[in-house]
Amino acid sequence: MVTKTKTKLAPRRRDREKTGKAILDAVGRLILRDGLSGVGINALAREAGVDKVLIYRYFGDLDGVYAAYAEHGDFWWTVEDMIEGIDDVGNLAEALKTGMRRHAAEMQKRPVTLAVIAAEPSNRTPLVVALEEVRERRSLDLMAEIARRFPVPKGADMAVLTGLLAAAIDYLIARAQKIRIYGGVGIRTEDDWTRIFETIDTMIDGALAPRPRGRKKP
Repeated sequence: MVTKTKTKLAPRRRDREKTGKAILDAVGRLILRDGLSGVGINALAREAGVDKVLIYRYFGDLDGVYAAYAEHGDFWWTVEDMIEGIDDVGNLAEALKTGMRRHAAEMQKRPVTLAVIAAEPSNRTPLVVALEEVRERRSLDLMAEIARRFPVPKGADMAVLTGLLAAAIDYLIARAQKIRIYGGVGIRTEDDWTRIFETIDTMIDGALAPRPRGRKKP
């Protein structure tokens, strides 16, 4: 009897996982085709090829779909992927340089993420909020992991430094979907990004350089 129960449950579990994945995959396709406001229960059911009752059964409601897509969809990189091998780079500056390059590579292969980044300032949907929460949490977790591995120089504001650089990378990659040049700088080709990262490296080195001690008053 136990064996039969397990045999019956396993296919059912696989079907549930397959259906859940189909629904989450459909979220990304709808964003790309119809924009952030195009993700609704009826549209999602049609796109995934499922009865909308299953969406409620598996995720509770549309907000549950948003939360699951943000957490389990391919929207944002994982901390594990970003820190792989990071202990071997030598110091904090090199760790940040490596991290920024990995971040850019991850963004460039995620069209749904780029579509959300481009639209989120003017389209504050519950889906955007759910995605932002995952992005913020993973970014903070990544910075905590890097800070745990490498000493941070006194006076260096890691949150501002990484936030500014990552935001600039996100913006330029999102804009590169439509334009080739921004502010006189190429933003599409490998050579363009080699140039951009040379300057990013210089900024990181400068921000993490030891601060000269102030002169004592006579």
